[in-house]
Amino acid sequence: MKQFFKDRTITYNLMSFTGFRALMLFSLLTEAPRSYEEICECFINHPYIKEKISKDTLRVYINSMKSIGCEIVNGYINGVYTYKIVSNPFTFNITETQMRGFMKIYKIISKTMNIEEILAIHNFVEKLKTSVSNPEILDRYKKISLLRGININLLKALIPCVRKKEQIVVLYNSPNSGLKDMEILLDDFVIRNEKIYVKGCSSEHNQTGLFLLNRIKDIKEIKLTTTIDIPNKNLIVGFEYYGPIQYFKLKPNERIIKESKNKTLIEITSDNEFFLRQRILELADQAKIVYPESYKKDFIKCLEEMKEGYFA
Repeated sequence: MKQFFKDRTITYNLMSFTGFRALMLFSLLTEAPRSYEEICECFINHPYIKEKISKDTLRVYINSMKSIGCEIVNGYINGVYTYKIVSNPFTFNITETQMRGFMKIYKIISKTMNIEEILAIHNFVEKLKTSVSNPEILDRYKKISLLRGININLLKALIPCVRKKEQIVVLYNSPNSGLKDMEILLDDFVIRNEKIYVKGCSSEHNQTGLFLLNRIKDIKEIKLTTTIDIPNKNLIVGFEYYGPIQYFKLKPNERIIKESKNKTLIEITSDNEFFLRQRILELADQAKIVYPESYKKDFIKCLEEMKEGYFA
């Protein structure tokens, strides 16, 4: 233990390798059928084990697991002799009440989770499938999951690209023009209104935008060099807010300029006019743009076009 506190590394002296190998084997055989060669490969590539086991040792482990109640089947699959744990005494059952509680917690914490945490919860629920007696419970979870309608394998491939802020070409299903290739300089993942977006700058737009994750159908190319320049043109807009300020949730790019009895002057800084317009619109009649005059005129024009669309 002193050694661990000193260098924070795990060595052969700090763990029972007999027990650890047994747990490792248990995990492997509950996931999928494994051959002796596949088991040895997993052991050799493990950062702590780094060695294979003999067939006699494997037999001892399997007999030990059988003795504590594990049901293990073995036989040939496509000409390869494999082992698989089909049941064990450690399984548990999740009740409908417990699952409902989990879903309530999920809806709360999903508002502040990052994409890796959301994916981790998805993987956790996938493992719970065999422990939920009523499949309708899982169907209800799927309806509230932030990953509904999203290709999980595509997301796993996209995460490292976003973290490295790479420039990629994707097949994107645009609501206006359908399927098309789109080149995007990636920045981050953004969660808004219970939907996941990829934030970045595309080659066809001259500003940062949000691209709905479930509209990205494929990654076609990862560019070796960056050719898209993110424009550095922030727009500063001041608006009066007429609601109770104690209930107003300021966003990171907003600040209070002046407070009075009936209204509050708030300034918002954004590099995207679309996001800015969405923010003002969601405040409805509780907000009014004060400056700059040019953006105020553009906003009024947008409202008139919306009105014409409804009357038409």
